[in-house]
Amino acid sequence: MRALSPALPNPYTLPLALRAARSTRLAPAVHAHALHLGLHAHPDVAGQILAAYARLGRAADARHVFDALSVRRTTLSWNTLISAYSIGCDPDAARGAFAHMVARGAWPDAVTWTTLLSAHARCGRHPEVLELFTDMHDSGCDGNAEAVAVALSACPYAGGTALAKGMSIHAYGFLKGVVHGYLFVTNSLVCMYGKLGEIEEAEKVFQEAREKNAVTWNALITSYAAAGMCNKALDVLARMERGGIVVPNVVSWSAVIGGFASSGNVEPALELFRQMQQRRLPPNVITLATVLSACAELLALRLGQEVHGHTIKTVLDRHSLVQNGVINMYGKCGRVTAARKVFDQMKSRDLISWNSMIGSYGMHGLCDEALAIFEDMARAMIEADGVTFVAVLSACSHTGRVAEGRRLFNQMVREHKISPSMEHHTCMVDLLGRAGLLKDASELIETMPMRPDLCVWGALLNSCRMHGNAGMAEATIAKVLQAETETTGNHILITNLYATCGMWDESKRVRVMTKEAGLRKNPGQSWIEVKNKVFAFTAGNTPLPEAAEIFRVLDDLYGEMEDEKQGRVMPLQPSYRTIAITRLLEIIKQVTHLIQKANLTELLKSFDYQAPTAAKDVVVRRRATGFCRSPTAPP
Repeated sequence: MRALSPALPNPYTLPLALRAARSTRLAPAVHAHALHLGLHAHPDVAGQILAAYARLGRAADARHVFDALSVRRTTLSWNTLISAYSIGCDPDAARGAFAHMVARGAWPDAVTWTTLLSAHARCGRHPEVLELFTDMHDSGCDGNAEAVAVALSACPYAGGTALAKGMSIHAYGFLKGVVHGYLFVTNSLVCMYGKLGEIEEAEKVFQEAREKNAVTWNALITSYAAAGMCNKALDVLARMERGGIVVPNVVSWSAVIGGFASSGNVEPALELFRQMQQRRLPPNVITLATVLSACAELLALRLGQEVHGHTIKTVLDRHSLVQNGVINMYGKCGRVTAARKVFDQMKSRDLISWNSMIGSYGMHGLCDEALAIFEDMARAMIEADGVTFVAVLSACSHTGRVAEGRRLFNQMVREHKISPSMEHHTCMVDLLGRAGLLKDASELIETMPMRPDLCVWGALLNSCRMHGNAGMAEATIAKVLQAETETTGNHILITNLYATCGMWDESKRVRVMTKEAGLRKNPGQSWIEVKNKVFAFTAGNTPLPEAAEIFRVLDDLYGEMEDEKQGRVMPLQPSYRTIAITRLLEIIKQVTHLIQKANLTELLKSFDYQAPTAAKDVVVRRRATGFCRSPTAPP
């Protein structure tokens, strides 16, 4: 208008411009123009300037305009100011403005209460949300559908009375006619019941809904996924695809992928991610973080690298959630240098970033590097938590740094005021036990403020086995067998401990006891990544015809390794050394080729390596299941 006409804006055109001012640059510009024209004091213009700053969450500017209002402040102007504090995540200021509003004689309406509820819900102050909802009802204000939805969203975080409060608000909303009349209330109900694990109630609300949108379907999927009912979540996703009315979006897929990943079914999670990519549905940061976590669990390095590349291509690699996932993935896959590179490139690091980097160094025995990062974290004024100390104590345990571990344990208690958890005690028992300080480890267990669990006893038993201390093992075994909760893992550990000491009768007795107790050891699992695909194996599979050829190749490899160990290999000139290395890589290539033809557990039974150079696309990992171990114990 200014460019096409010499006419100046008036009190009617400026409010229209302010309603359209959605950027932090445009709103102040229009405000300045109003000041220049002397129109800033006009009630309509001033109200819209206040509303523009409130929408942007610029509470200080909104308050300045509010205080300068020349007319009597109405409920609408107070609501706008409280909204500015709400969007700016300042619930205390919002509550203060509410108190001043009441003191000045303005009467809060349903919008006022809803805005105040939202201010607290945005900052995670859920108990206060429910208290304010009760205060609203007691004040005589019935509220509105938005207030009911906000209160429902706070119910899952209300502790032991969460379900009772949620059902009470549900009944209140039903009486007020807002449950079936507003879709967002229906969605809030499904989410609330789902987060509380009340799946039947969530299904009932979903089925009774008169209309459903993508949020409604996603709420049901998320409910199933959070409850570990991954197949049902997948069924709902399939129904959405078949129905065609509501198309699954990235939230739908992310919820199902996350459900499978969090329940330990990482292979289906990765397969669903591939299907999502085939549908050309771009993942968001939640999806990518979930998939990176799954890659870390399976040590699927190649796929993890591809996901990392995808985050760079889509410019999502600067998001802290993704960066933390990449660090964790590279760390667990043994690429600590790559993890450190991502860590160093982060513009801002949160507690998870530091913990992930410390844990990456610690799990690979790089204690000096882990402790250096810990010191850098302190200099960066990031307060360590319990997870941080589990990581550094684990690093000390791997390298036998007893004095350092004790110092850190004491520092955690005295300086950081962190009460040692079961994990911290397990790390310390493992640290002392591995160093041969079995008496100190036993005394630490005796002074624990909580009853030691079987992981603590398992750490001590494993140390007894390592150092052949039968006497302490006997005493520990008696305590383990008296524990209220029994696990197959510790029974097998006891059996193996007796066998190591040559006490065959006792070993047999514990095996019989294990069988009579109905405990069954889960079979060991192995998996490999070959050409970007993960193959899982379970002990006891029937060998395929290729087994003999694979074992022949492995015998050649083991033979060459044994000759080198025994010193039977002549010192090699560079040319001969090159030939020997070439031969070794050829053998690894043969193994890789044969693995692609046969999924054999026997091949991986005692084989744990990351192949170098020519076979770098094959990663092998072995995991024994059903054991209760120290978190620092090697696989």
